[in-house]
Amino acid sequence: MRKLLLLITSMFITSCASILTGSKRKVLFETEPPGAKVFVNGFEKGKTPVQLKVTADDRIDFRLDDYTERVVVMDSKFNAVSILNGLSIIGWGIDAITGSLKRVDTKYVKVTLEKSKKTAFINYLENGTITKVSVDEKNKIIETIVVLN
Repeated sequence: MRKLLLLITSMFITSCASILTGSKRKVLFETEPPGAKVFVNGFEKGKTPVQLKVTADDRIDFRLDDYTERVVVMDSKFNAVSILNGLSIIGWGIDAITGSLKRVDTKYVKVTLEKSKKTAFINYLENGTITKVSVDEKNKIIETIVVLN
């Protein structure tokens, strides 16, 4: 009976960080101006303001038309709950595999987006007129002259 109790107790003690805190944390993302698309590791997850679960070292991209893209990499720190693993190699291993040894240190991220300097070129039809187009078939070059208003 005592061995069974010891076995059950050791199962609950191992991988403490994975069980108690996990590897993900909810973070609120905001941008100025609002409405930017938020990408986590290349996958679109929503528009700001948005609260998402992220892990340590996730790459967060903020994209909004006519604004320069901004990138944030989530910071992390050692998850102190992992210490409860004590001498359990299995517990440390499970926490390492699940990513629970590190935990995102931030709960709130606000990014200010800057107007893109490429806006005039991207929206050339709105900001100017095409005055000349020349095609050099031999060198495979197309030259376009846009006069901005």
